[in-house]
Amino acid sequence: MLPLLTFASGLIVGIAGIRLARSAKPGDGLKAAADTIGTKAREGLESARSGLREAAVTGLSTVEKTSASLRDRLQPTAPPSSAGEAPAAPAEPPKAAVRPAAKSATGKPSAARPARRRAVKPAATPGTSS
Repeated sequence: MLPLLTFASGLIVGIAGIRLARSAKPGDGLKAAADTIGTKAREGLESARSGLREAAVTGLSTVEKTSASLRDRLQPTAPPSSAGEAPAAPAEPPKAAVRPAAKSATGKPSAARPARRRAVKPAATPGTSS
């Protein structure tokens, strides 16, 4: 009789559990949790977006300041000229350096001699001995 009593009590608890599960609205708790998580995610994304925007603005302003200072360094500064003076003539380009000719022992310039060439030996043919 004991196994029958255990079976009957399990059946009654199961029916009661099914009716309770059907009558309860599980969506309310889940919807509230999802709304909370969604709100937190939106706030996190918004803060990340604003942080990224601030970092971009800071980086761009740094690049702007650096480029302005480099531009000031690289641009040649012309001295202020008075209205009565004529503009200076452009400077001549530098001339190529000319090496003096070599002198011989007599003190006279020697004529340039061509470089010595080595004599080319003919290649040995296979099968011949020297």
